[in-house]
Amino acid sequence: MKNLRTVISSLTVLIIILLNNQKLSAQDVNGMELGKIYNYSYMINKFGTPDKYRCGNSEYGLDEEYYYGPNLFRFSENGCFGAFSLKDNRFAVFTLDMQGGIKVGDPVTKFNQLGFGQLISRGNNHYEFIGCGDAWFDIYHNNGIITTMLCRFPS
Repeated sequence: MKNLRTVISSLTVLIIILLNNQKLSAQDVNGMELGKIYNYSYMINKFGTPDKYRCGNSEYGLDEEYYYGPNLFRFSENGCFGAFSLKDNRFAVFTLDMQGGIKVGDPVTKFNQLGFGQLISRGNNHYEFIGCGDAWFDIYHNNGIITTMLCRFPS
């Protein structure tokens, strides 16, 4: 009985160590992770001057939107990266998980190469990618080729 308890305790510790060392994937765009804080200077240095910039204050702090062509990056609560919409191939998602990431124009099946998550069909030309923690990730496509990727944290 004592040996069985020792084995169970050892296995429990091993499982905890393995789970704590497991890489938790965070949604990113060109290395910029959802949920992290970024400011105007960071965006300019990383992506250049946006084509359009909007900002305003809410009860939670500064809210910002950066537009690069048809692409949108949304920040709230003083710089928390909370949402994006990608409609051309100048930006890539999951670049921290996959060399080159996934871009508009790639086949939707490229998501299967991530090694985590699941594509769920949500109707004609629409998938949801489950596997980004709390983030909602929608993929729109035309004949299996990505046309738009939308991602946001739930409000």
